[in-house]
Amino acid sequence: MNLVKNLRKYFRRRFRVIVKKEEYFMKCFMKWSLSMILIVAMVLVVISIGFTQEKVTITVQDYFRPGEDSYKCVEEVAVEFKKNHPDVEVNQTYIPFAQLLPTMLQESLTKTLPDILMADNPWLPQLIKAGTLKDITDKVKEWGWKNWEDFFKGYREITSSEGKIYAFQYTTNNLALFYRESLLDKAGIANPPETWQELKEDCKKIREVLDIYGFAFDAEASEEGSWQFFPFLWSNGGSLLELDQPEAIEALQFLTDMVKEGYVPRDIVNINGQGDLTKWFINGEVAFMVNGNWEFGWQLTEDVMQRLGDVNVAPIPVREKGMRTMVPFGGECFGISSNIDPVKYDLAWEFLKLLVSSDSILRLNVNGLGGLPTRASAAEKISVEELPFLKIFLEQSQYALPRPLMGGIDKYPEVSSTVWVAVQKALTGIATPEEAFKEAARTIQGLFSPEDYEKYKQLARKLLQEASGK
Repeated sequence: MNLVKNLRKYFRRRFRVIVKKEEYFMKCFMKWSLSMILIVAMVLVVISIGFTQEKVTITVQDYFRPGEDSYKCVEEVAVEFKKNHPDVEVNQTYIPFAQLLPTMLQESLTKTLPDILMADNPWLPQLIKAGTLKDITDKVKEWGWKNWEDFFKGYREITSSEGKIYAFQYTTNNLALFYRESLLDKAGIANPPETWQELKEDCKKIREVLDIYGFAFDAEASEEGSWQFFPFLWSNGGSLLELDQPEAIEALQFLTDMVKEGYVPRDIVNINGQGDLTKWFINGEVAFMVNGNWEFGWQLTEDVMQRLGDVNVAPIPVREKGMRTMVPFGGECFGISSNIDPVKYDLAWEFLKLLVSSDSILRLNVNGLGGLPTRASAAEKISVEELPFLKIFLEQSQYALPRPLMGGIDKYPEVSSTVWVAVQKALTGIATPEEAFKEAARTIQGLFSPEDYEKYKQLARKLLQEASGK
């Protein structure tokens, strides 16, 4: 019996030892397994983050052709951006100018917009109305209102609507009177003309002495034809929405007379862009031309300027001395698309903020685009002693007018096309200036409801009065 009891005790002890060892090994196994799971999970997270970072791409869509200075300017900002965001790629997509607006409107409908959009500034009202651009007011507020208010008034107005901000204009341009000093000297003209009458008299002398055209402006059937007419219209107190008024008819009559009297080439209605004027100008075929500051980065490059040695600029003449030359402004804007992935919104904002920083705007415009800064803090750093040809353009950029706000906001493209058709009718003799503009006025008024027409007419008058300093 004792033997049996002893055997039982032995096996009980052995069993308890075995169980304890099993429990011990199980605990060790569980701890090891949990550790391995955690390690594997951490590795997978790191790998996942790595893959996610590699795939973050900010897309920028514009009409800057690869290889051109304008394209390189955006590319330069992308390189700078990547220094602080090494895992983010910035890809530029080129769409030809004529196709970009319809492409963006289509992309807006299909929710396939790129992250950052570029637009010619007259398109902004249409894009905002179509819901293409994201409201970035909150971001601007965080950035600081002083940065927003640093943009000149006209550029704030074109990139915002009803108190909300949708984009930034980062480059601009406007128009002035270019002239060849040597040609004026030969014709016995001491100073560039300040009034319409002086311009006409100077052109008469140039034709009599040099047997060339005195003056050229762009009157082609396009936006360029309209925008070159606006300085004569607005400086005389005329409005795009009131073309049947004396101020508007008087401006068109002056230009029509200049063509009729042989001081301006009749081919101005058939040219293919403002660059054609510069070719005539360089070749000595005209002494005066209306053109923009971009020409100093395009055809009137440093070597051409040195070769000619006689190019200068002045404000476009006005009807009477004491009037301010009122010009439209051009240039491009950048905004963030309304359908941007929320994960990429902050990155897109950081890129946009870098693109329109005061330093970037100064560097890109002066060194690359041949444009003008849209921010006061950048413009004041430009030395007019070193770049005297920009002085007039810089002064005018502070009060230059936004075309859409002067012509019916989103209806502006139709208003503009009506204007250039009427201008061509007058210049070619199909109709008198009065007939052409009275017909155009009826067409333009028919684009709006009576309430909208009155509202936009008053807005145009208000902006013109403010900009003219009256």
